[in-house]
Amino acid sequence: MIKALFPMVLALVTGSVCAESTCSDIPGQQSYPPLSIEGGTICFIQESVHDPKTGAPIEANTISLYYISDGGPPVKAEGRGLLYDDTPGEIIDAFSSRTDRNHGERIFVTHFVKVRESLVEPNSSGKFYSVSVFDRIGSSLRRDERSSEWYGADYSWLSDGRKIIYEFPYQSRTDVRQAIYSPFALLMNTDEPIPVTLKKKSYLYDGPNIKNRTKKYLIAGDRVNVDKVTAGWCEVNYSGGRKPLQMWLICDALDTDMNPKKRNRWSVQQP
Repeated sequence: MIKALFPMVLALVTGSVCAESTCSDIPGQQSYPPLSIEGGTICFIQESVHDPKTGAPIEANTISLYYISDGGPPVKAEGRGLLYDDTPGEIIDAFSSRTDRNHGERIFVTHFVKVRESLVEPNSSGKFYSVSVFDRIGSSLRRDERSSEWYGADYSWLSDGRKIIYEFPYQSRTDVRQAIYSPFALLMNTDEPIPVTLKKKSYLYDGPNIKNRTKKYLIAGDRVNVDKVTAGWCEVNYSGGRKPLQMWLICDALDTDMNPKKRNRWSVQQP
C-alpha cells in the first residue's frame, strides 16, 4: 500500500513544482519576476521580433507579456510588446489594480529602453520611458492602446543645455497611481472635453514635443478645453482669441474646472 502511494505523492509534488515554474517553460529569457494576479500569473518574456509581413525574425528583441490562467496554457498578450531599440530595455515596475469603470483587473508596466548613441536626442537622459496598460479578458491579456497612449512615452528628461525643461511624469509606481486619480484620466475612455484654466503663462506647441514650441502662448486665467493627453502633454482647444487654436502644452500649466465628484469617477483600488 505504501509503495502504491509513493508514485501518487511524487506526482503531486512534481505537479506543484511545475505549476510554480510555468513561466520558465516559455521559450525565451524572463525579464521580470512573474506577477501573480487574480486567477493566474503574468510572465515577462524576452523574445525575438518578427517581421509583420514575412514572419521572419529580425535582429532585435522585445519583451512580451504572457498570461497563464490557473490550469491553462501560456497565452501571449494581444497587441504589440514593449518598446525596444538595440536592446529590449528594462521593466522598472509592473503591478495590477482594479478600477471602477468595469475594466476589472488591469496591468500597468513601466519600462525604459536606452536609445542607441547614433539616435539619442542631444541634451537628454538617453533613456526612453513608457507605460503600457493591459486588460485581463477571460484567459488572456489585451493591450489597451488608448490608455497606453494616454500615459505615453518620452525621454526621462530633456534639457535646453542648461536646465531640465521636460520630465516624463510616470517613472514610478507612485507616479502611475497618482495619474489614475487625475481628472485628465477620464480621457482614457471618453472623448468629452475637459474644461481647464491656465495657472500661468505657457507657450503653445504644434505637437507633444519640446521641439514643437511656437511663439504663441496663453496667460494665467485663459480658459481652454483639453481634448487629448499623452506623456504629460495636453492638447487644448482655445476659442478666446481672434482665431480658434488647437495646440499642445504641458499639463502642469493647467488647473481643472471639473466638479470633484466627476473628477473621482475613475478611481483605483489597492491590490
